[in-house]
Amino acid sequence: MMKRIEPNGDNQPQTHSNGILSENDLFISGQVGADASTGEAADGIVSQATVALANLVSVVESAGGNIGDIAKLTIYVADMAAFHAEAEGFMIAFGTVFGNGHVPAMTMVV
Repeated sequence: MMKRIEPNGDNQPQTHSNGILSENDLFISGQVGADASTGEAADGIVSQATVALANLVSVVESAGGNIGDIAKLTIYVADMAAFHAEAEGFMIAFGTVFGNGHVPAMTMVV
């Protein structure tokens, strides 16, 4: 049995689900650097990463999980030069979310 996971209640996307819980597996749609309740995009890579990770955590927690349950991330980077310029800030944002020592498997696609 599958269950749709939508952390934002009334502000659900109509074209897809933010998450699908299928037995013990949670499949999460791509989370972007935009505020889930307003749709406003964050400015800059670090802010976008912070918001996207917060959106990710929101879906996981809405399904009854926690940050330690995240096994894998795929990160898409549109501008690698801009990413390199802000890589330290990105790592700080990442560490703020995963600061408990949990480091999921990760793929970065440029």
